[in-house]
Amino acid sequence: MKNKLPLWVGGTLVVYWGLFLILQLCHKDQDFSELENRKLASKPSFSTETLLNGTFGDDFETYIADQFPLRNSFISLKSESERLLQKKENNGVFLGKDGYLLQDFDTPDMDRAMTNAGYVNAIAENFNVYVALAPTATKVLEAKLPSFAGPYDEGKYISDFYSALSDKVHKVNILETLQDQLDSGQQLYYKTDHHWTTLGAYYAYTSFCKEAGLTPTPLSDFDIETVSHDFYGTLFSKGNFTFIEPDDLQIFYPKEENPVTVTYEVEDKTTDSLYEYSHLETKDKYSVFLDNNHPLIHIQSAANNGRKILILKDSYANSFIPFLTANYEDIYVLDLRYANMPIQTFANEHGIKDILLLYNVQNFSSEGKLSLLLK
Repeated sequence: MKNKLPLWVGGTLVVYWGLFLILQLCHKDQDFSELENRKLASKPSFSTETLLNGTFGDDFETYIADQFPLRNSFISLKSESERLLQKKENNGVFLGKDGYLLQDFDTPDMDRAMTNAGYVNAIAENFNVYVALAPTATKVLEAKLPSFAGPYDEGKYISDFYSALSDKVHKVNILETLQDQLDSGQQLYYKTDHHWTTLGAYYAYTSFCKEAGLTPTPLSDFDIETVSHDFYGTLFSKGNFTFIEPDDLQIFYPKEENPVTVTYEVEDKTTDSLYEYSHLETKDKYSVFLDNNHPLIHIQSAANNGRKILILKDSYANSFIPFLTANYEDIYVLDLRYANMPIQTFANEHGIKDILLLYNVQNFSSEGKLSLLLK
């Protein structure tokens, strides 16, 4: 005789799926997940073609997964269960010591690196070129990595790339500068985000000034304001370690007033602030610096010294650039992820001689548009 499923089990399953169906029908679809910091899938359109080619089924499965009722609660429950099981990695994010989340770094494409070094060497024949590769917390705070973690060594990537640059290129040693600050106990990187803190960005600024022969503004000449106590960053969203405590986020204001005009060229928007405070009311609070990322920004300061600089960058530069307003009258900020700008032509047309490449190592390792340096 075949074993029959007990009636109470079958009844429980019916009730469960009935409740789930009711919740799904009553649940209002969400466009964006604040917890995961990403756009959620919307209900796919049905057609005979999408049904037959299988895309409707795939899209509907993604939609159900993204719009699952009580989804955030289940994510938090999963995170807590993994915490009890002492899981130390999720989605390429390591759970490090002292509550730090650290991102993995896969073996980079060194052929791409050598090609990019060639582009940099070529433009350095006609411009003052500075390269500042910023290590992430994965390298600077590597003592906080869990014992099994084995990311590619960012320090080796920086060393190999700098070795391929000509003597005409100025190499900014941010790694050494930040490592020198480790014994101070200061927080150089956020615990929940992949960026450096404003203090970490400040020390990187002093490292650049040293290489460029500029005088950095002393730390004592800033008023430091904590503008948020509940910043949850990108690694929090990616790793789903929901038990991690939030970060503080700070802005350094110069005590001596330095008026600026900030023009977002593509958007045709002009403001007198380096900060967009509305982002402090959202999850992506780091976007307070220069209103997140834009194709081209022109910053005019009251430095009144005639100095101009073009910065090619990723988001690490956003909290770094405000410090440069004391040293440069005109700062042009170009993000190649959103623009295809002929860089050499642009620099010549605007009378720019100084060019700074400022990226975090992991982003720079995949940069594929530096051929624009020679156009």
